[in-house]
Amino acid sequence: MPHAASDADLTKLLAIAHEFTEAFKHADVDRVMQFYGDTYVDVNLRNPLQSHAERRQYYAQLMKRGLRVAVQTDEVMVEGNVAFIRGRIEVRDPQAANENSGVRELRYVEVARKAANGSWQVIWGMDGPVQEWSPEQAWIP
Repeated sequence: MPHAASDADLTKLLAIAHEFTEAFKHADVDRVMQFYGDTYVDVNLRNPLQSHAERRQYYAQLMKRGLRVAVQTDEVMVEGNVAFIRGRIEVRDPQAANENSGVRELRYVEVARKAANGSWQVIWGMDGPVQEWSPEQAWIP
């Protein structure tokens, strides 16, 4: 059963989302990459395992397009030296035809591992679009 995170750990984990948002505002890829270790698993990619350099290139390309990203953390669960982080991402594409078509809302889950120095590094993640669902409109793939 997950235990309560220390205030220091919770502050560090919540800061990741804030720093991610700020990094995209300023197109500062190094600001994002401070939270990544040697490898990262991005479940959304066909080849999900990325080196630090590959992940850096991935974010650099997104920032070059001018995407703006706002991250909101909704829940953090800590189990020993592993944290599970769930939240929302709003992606704005300034190159979209109009303002409404350029906004996407995603949900995300990430796994972070606490390093020996007390910092947290994101090691695994996935995100996807928000979907509407109700029992009356059951969707079966």
